Amino acid sequence: MFFTVHAVTLIAVAILFSPGHSWAEESWWNDGWQYRKKIGFNTTETGADIKENLGDMTVLIRLHSGNFNFTNAREDGGDIRFVAANDLTLLKHHIEKIDFLDEIALVWVKVPRIAGDTDQGFINMYYGNEAALGGQDAGGTYGMDQVAAFHLGEVEGPPKDASASNNHIETFFGGQGLPGVIGNGVTLNGAGDRIVVPETPSLDFSAGFSLSAWARINYTQTDAWLFSRRNESGSLVVGIDGTKIYTVIGDADGRTWATEKSTDLPVGSWHLITVTGSPGNRLSVYLDGMEMTWVNLAGSLPPLSGDLIVGDGADGGHSFIGDVDEIGIYNQPLSGDRIRAAHAAQGDGDLFFTFGTELMGGGGGGLPIFYLGGIIRNITLDGLFVILLLMLLSAASWFVFIWKTTVLVMAGRENEAFLSAFQSADNPLSIEIDEDEMQNSNLYRIHRAGCKAIDGGPHCENESNRPSIRMFRQTLKTLRTELEKNFINETKGLNGNLTVLTMAISGGPFLGLLGTVWGVMNTFAAMAAAGEANIMAIAPGVASALSTTVVGLIVAIPALFGYNFLTSRIKDITADIAIFIDDFALKVENGNGEAI
Repeated sequence: MFFTVHAVTLIAVAILFSPGHSWAEESWWNDGWQYRKKIGFNTTETGADIKENLGDMTVLIRLHSGNFNFTNAREDGGDIRFVAANDLTLLKHHIEKIDFLDEIALVWVKVPRIAGDTDQGFINMYYGNEAALGGQDAGGTYGMDQVAAFHLGEVEGPPKDASASNNHIETFFGGQGLPGVIGNGVTLNGAGDRIVVPETPSLDFSAGFSLSAWARINYTQTDAWLFSRRNESGSLVVGIDGTKIYTVIGDADGRTWATEKSTDLPVGSWHLITVTGSPGNRLSVYLDGMEMTWVNLAGSLPPLSGDLIVGDGADGGHSFIGDVDEIGIYNQPLSGDRIRAAHAAQGDGDLFFTFGTELMGGGGGGLPIFYLGGIIRNITLDGLFVILLLMLLSAASWFVFIWKTTVLVMAGRENEAFLSAFQSADNPLSIEIDEDEMQNSNLYRIHRAGCKAIDGGPHCENESNRPSIRMFRQTLKTLRTELEKNFINETKGLNGNLTVLTMAISGGPFLGLLGTVWGVMNTFAAMAAAGEANIMAIAPGVASALSTTVVGLIVAIPALFGYNFLTSRIKDITADIAIFIDDFALKVENGNGEAI
């Protein structure tokens, strides 16, 4: 018990005085929004490992029950806003998917600047405003160099371009509504399955280009073309031969620039493929943000025009068979750090993003919001059983406390009234007092017992039968014995049922600890059975397990205070009874002041 209480105290102190916990007054972007959460960027070597400063970077923010309290936002996400670190500049964003039932949201945000090699950069997310209107701007979320962004989340119809260029897909054959790496993706099964992006002026690659897509293959490919764009003047192909990724550019004179087929695309898992071409620089293939192979591009790029096809060539024969998600098309070459940042943000994001504590209020600190709803939803059956036992124990202890407090208060008041009447009476064996008003008085019951010990006891009830208070020593001995016996009985009655409180004090924390240990065992056993470990899988189970300890302390702490309060009152009443017995016996023994 000592260790548990001190551990809780140390944790609370650590939270209050940790560097990330500030109670100082801060700015608040808009008082209409109730909640704020800081989203940090880690570009150090332990994070996304990005060296250069990135401008106008579009990042994917994944929200889930582990980093976001969905109950504090609107179900459509219409009140979610993103604000720069200065808490003044509103950032462009749009929501690809939000599901309050499964507690998941995919939000794309355009960040004006992400500093390289630091973990101090951040933006603020605001939410909690039922009256908020609008807020989303899909086209404004992307920079001028991104001329197409296909989330591929549609369940029917050609996929739409989310960028401001509106390069919507003209022809689409394939499977839709299937789980992808970011929400839903599409499946291309050969036999004519393809995505065709029609030629537009924005698809001008003369200054360079970048093509990116998340892809998953389940077996080797037969020279499949993930991207292709061909005409009489030039051609561009990003292909997969077997499991090797390559890219090749050709011109009208038959010259080609091709990367080596040395980069393996692992089978059965999602990976980000990015290809960049920069005139007079290089043609590069990136896999999961890392440059794998490249070739020098001499001079300018050949004219690349015509439709851009994903999953095949214009004439067929190069079908890609696999899954595709999140296609990005750029009319400028992306830097290596920007490609690495895109992979870090669009992947699980654990290394790139940090999520701060939820703050509440219209400006200035606020108190942290605890994820009570998420904890309750994750409590397991064994944890619920332990919590049920603790609740029953708590209910019993509160019943005893309230009942005993009521009895002791009434007893104290009636004892005081009886003692006043006793001290003013001429004859200690006959007191003028209403019996019905003394039902809870310990002193009255002891006085009646003492009276009945003298000559059968009619003297206390009929004033006409008052005896002389002088009596024999044997009768006095009987009186003292009866008074002592009733003193013991009254003391036992006063201390009765306090065991329930002591059980809550000592048993509550241990029952809670039992639930915690059992829950942690279950969490790690489930993790071992699944064969993988990550913080998002472990955190809910551990939070559920620790909840039993919290409930145990909630049961024990009030019981401890209540027990100390009751024992203090009982000691006072017991002392009053002891003094009364001595005073009563002395008055009866002394009689008129003459020795017997």
